[in-house]
Amino acid sequence: MRKTNKINVLAMLLLLVVSFSSCDKREEKNKALSFTTIWKSAFGVGSKQNKIINSQEEWEDFLMAWPKWEIDSFSETEIDFDRNQIIIVIDEVHPDTSWSISITRITEYSDNIIVTVQVKTHDGNRFYVETHPYHIVKIPVITKSIEFIYIN
Repeated sequence: MRKTNKINVLAMLLLLVVSFSSCDKREEKNKALSFTTIWKSAFGVGSKQNKIINSQEEWEDFLMAWPKWEIDSFSETEIDFDRNQIIIVIDEVHPDTSWSISITRITEYSDNIIVTVQVKTHDGNRFYVETHPYHIVKIPVITKSIEFIYIN
């Protein structure tokens, strides 16, 4: 093999190694976080909002404003705020039961957290009763800023 060909092959191999290592670094900066749904329903209260709860006091204030029959359905209400925080998304009021809101993904980046929220409506059986969809999840405590992105 000629010297020029060997240099070209080595350069290509080096380029491949650098490419794969930079892909690995990008993946480390962008990782999906696991979350636990506390409750998801169509019968919330309050205005459309994204809410992050970081303390027992904030959580108790939230629970006091919420219907008891909904709270009774929550998977948990005792939260260890030294280890966890709560994220709540509440949609606007809708005229029927065809609407839902879901936190579909929570992604950690090097400088922030992105919460992906999907609002959707479906065709099919619907009841014409006013709904107010919401989704409450628990995640480990993260000190980075949290931003919300809505998709349809």
